[in-house]
Amino acid sequence: MSELANIQFFEEKPRVEKAEVFDLIDQVAKNLRHIQRLTILDTGLSPPQYQVLRSLQYHGDMPLKDLAIACNCTRATITGLVDTLEGKGLVARRPNPEDRRSLLATLTSEGMALHHQTPALDVVYEGCCDVLAPHEFEHLALLLGKLNESLLLGLSAAKGRTP
Repeated sequence: MSELANIQFFEEKPRVEKAEVFDLIDQVAKNLRHIQRLTILDTGLSPPQYQVLRSLQYHGDMPLKDLAIACNCTRATITGLVDTLEGKGLVARRPNPEDRRSLLATLTSEGMALHHQTPALDVVYEGCCDVLAPHEFEHLALLLGKLNESLLLGLSAAKGRTP
């Protein structure tokens, strides 16, 4: 009997409440926004404006609707962001040769120069994410993607309901 007393049985981990997970995601998002603001502070740009420059730098000229998707915002929001960046001389609009009904957002030489002069957020992200192994980060991306898809489905279903 004394030998059995020393055996440790598998104990189930305490259950994590879903609200705790969403609170943690919210806290991570707040910290991320804070890091973004500090990183681009000297540019005079907001994080969404910087994201537009970054998207155009990496993807090239983009139709405004595609840019809105890439920046995870509405078309109305992307129009306002592009208007502001255009006023600063960092972005220009030009006709889309593939679809004359749409316009392409394109970086100006000033926009490219500003993007190249600013510390890349990717460098900051690399430094803060060393606590996760590459496979853990990939797994996290997969899980967050699934969660986001589920939330979008729930949102679509909620919009379809009548009160």
